[in-house]
Amino acid sequence: MEPLHSADPARIAGYRVLGRLGAGGMGVVLLGRSQGGALVAIKLIRAEYADDAGFRTRFRREVSIARQVRNRWAVPVVDADTEAAAPWLATEFVPGPALSDAIGPGAPFPEHSVRALGGMLAEALEAVHAAGMVHRDVKPGNVLLGLDGPRLIDFGIARALDDTVLTATGTVVGSPGFLSPEQAQGRRIGPPSDIFSLGCVLAYAATGRRPFGSGPVDAMVFRTVYDPPDLDGVPPALLPVVQACLSKEAESRPTAARIRTEWAQDAAGQSWLPAPVTHLIASRSAEMLSLPDIESTQFVTGQGRADADTRPAVPPSSPAPGRRRFLTYLAAGGAVLAAGGATTAWLANAGDDGGTGTGGDGKAEPRPVLGIGVQADLSGELSAQGKAQNQGAQLAVDAHNAREDAPFTLKLTTLDDGGDETKALAAARRFTDDASVVAVLGATSTAAAGTVLSAYDEAALSVISVTDGDTRHINRVFLCARPNNAMQMVPVSAYLGVHDLDDIALVDNETEYSRQVTRFLGEGLRTGGDRNVLAETLPLGGDNYASFARQLAMKRPGAVVHGGDWQDVARFARALAETDYRGPKIATQAAYDPRFLREAGDAGDDWLIVSTAVDPSSVRSAGAFAKEFRARFDAAPPPFAAEAYDAVRLVAASVEGLGRENVSREDLVPVLRTTTFKGVSKPYAFDKENGWYTGDQGVFFYRAEGGRFRFLDTDPAKV
Repeated sequence: MEPLHSADPARIAGYRVLGRLGAGGMGVVLLGRSQGGALVAIKLIRAEYADDAGFRTRFRREVSIARQVRNRWAVPVVDADTEAAAPWLATEFVPGPALSDAIGPGAPFPEHSVRALGGMLAEALEAVHAAGMVHRDVKPGNVLLGLDGPRLIDFGIARALDDTVLTATGTVVGSPGFLSPEQAQGRRIGPPSDIFSLGCVLAYAATGRRPFGSGPVDAMVFRTVYDPPDLDGVPPALLPVVQACLSKEAESRPTAARIRTEWAQDAAGQSWLPAPVTHLIASRSAEMLSLPDIESTQFVTGQGRADADTRPAVPPSSPAPGRRRFLTYLAAGGAVLAAGGATTAWLANAGDDGGTGTGGDGKAEPRPVLGIGVQADLSGELSAQGKAQNQGAQLAVDAHNAREDAPFTLKLTTLDDGGDETKALAAARRFTDDASVVAVLGATSTAAAGTVLSAYDEAALSVISVTDGDTRHINRVFLCARPNNAMQMVPVSAYLGVHDLDDIALVDNETEYSRQVTRFLGEGLRTGGDRNVLAETLPLGGDNYASFARQLAMKRPGAVVHGGDWQDVARFARALAETDYRGPKIATQAAYDPRFLREAGDAGDDWLIVSTAVDPSSVRSAGAFAKEFRARFDAAPPPFAAEAYDAVRLVAASVEGLGRENVSREDLVPVLRTTTFKGVSKPYAFDKENGWYTGDQGVFFYRAEGGRFRFLDTDPAKV
């Protein structure tokens, strides 16, 4: 990163500008930090292009489409202003180096790294193409490297933002040495053009050379169109796919889906980066720690109250320095507005619906109303979880409203999306259109949660999930109030280490969820625990469970970890029970479901299950909550009821801690991410950059026995 130039802005909308990341023909790329603490890369367009009406039209269209791309290996657009005097867009910042910086002469990637790279980039391109886009500029400089995988940047906006246009007419967009023949000739292009560029990137990663050489642009373009690629040095096992990608005929190239499928097992099972690159990423990440930060607002649980009342650690009348700066910024009118929205007072007098408080003259006064939404699956496959969320939220609202000193009344609105993506989006639109709602709890299912993120983002409406842990779901308003799918495996790794287990069999059923949990655990076991991993693939819904289990047992694994859902794990458990394997058997959050117990029967006994849901009846911190729940609903609290209870209280505490009469949605977005909160289920803290849960004790161990899940502990050493 370079220091800012004298002409660079100190602030762009709500982002503090920290330095320069680079510059191109069309603008400059700046490093910024949001009010919520997230680092972003901001592309600021030069004035001469901003004055071009045609450019603005393309920029608006491309930014709109790019927002639709949601994939773990594609860096998303998180904010933009296409109408500003100098248009700009902000994407998530990735501290890792570009592939072009990591590859040098004589230092290509090893074969397994290239395979992993190809599989993950193909997955990103598959998402780009599914959104109706062509990337147009897949090149090493647009591939950033992370410890968990690569990130494709500038997707869907290359036509508007490309800084390496090859001709003055603007009809040819791309980078010399990595564009397709049809790009080079100015012909119509489609997804196959990106596949050709991907082939060039893979050849570059495998050899350290461009497949069509270097030198003058005209010479490279000629070789791209007419000459065969130089693939000398590409490992023989990689040649078929790379050669197919580099076919001169677009229709002969494989699709992104085919490449992803062909290399999926390699991408999921290998420790993918060479050690020098891993060290470089760690070094650059460390540099980010020295950047100016924002300070956290802390909330703690009050003592001696059954309803677990909350109070700010620093009184509202004397905010901490970080919060003081934030409030001063808001008072100056600096809050960024949601697209098409306006700053509105979301707290309004409640009238007859709002409960009362006591005024200075001792008379009862109506309290303002704070709206919280619950978007849940109340009628679909996950209705048990959805109903638990709604019940927990109701209990939290009732407890808050019963407080005589509560500065506002909570109003809960619940919408059933049935786990359906279309209904989920409709529910989100109802909440975003309701000016009284400042935060939403939900959605229950992963598919529904992913569908609604853009809608909530556009409205600057915070959405908190206690069930969805998909690592792809990241944007400025999303708060993952549980360890995500990958991080739930940290205690599993610790358990395996504490018990000195090796030769760990990781069973991946090729679903997105399974890839997330097994990839992360496998990487950690190899690099952090120096343990042997048996990466196994058993596709979901296959008919060879019995033979797979027998072959796996013959390998004598020290432990078996299955990354599938409750139904898949149950089928596997029955098959494994017919073998002579008697070692530890571990499953994840997706198997923490009563249906697993019923489907697996006796074969499910002794399985160790990790879950991000607490058993409120088994932990002291949730004892009062469990008692209240039974009194209200005449049943023991089910999974995720306590977490939903905490989520509502977290929102209420954050608003109360601001100490303001009027609170907008934009006010709440950064505060939630910079809050630590002691809930009845666990302590809550969040990563300021991505909204992921970073608190302690967020994963709980259970053992299946006798048709129930018996709570064990949070400490792997005690399991």
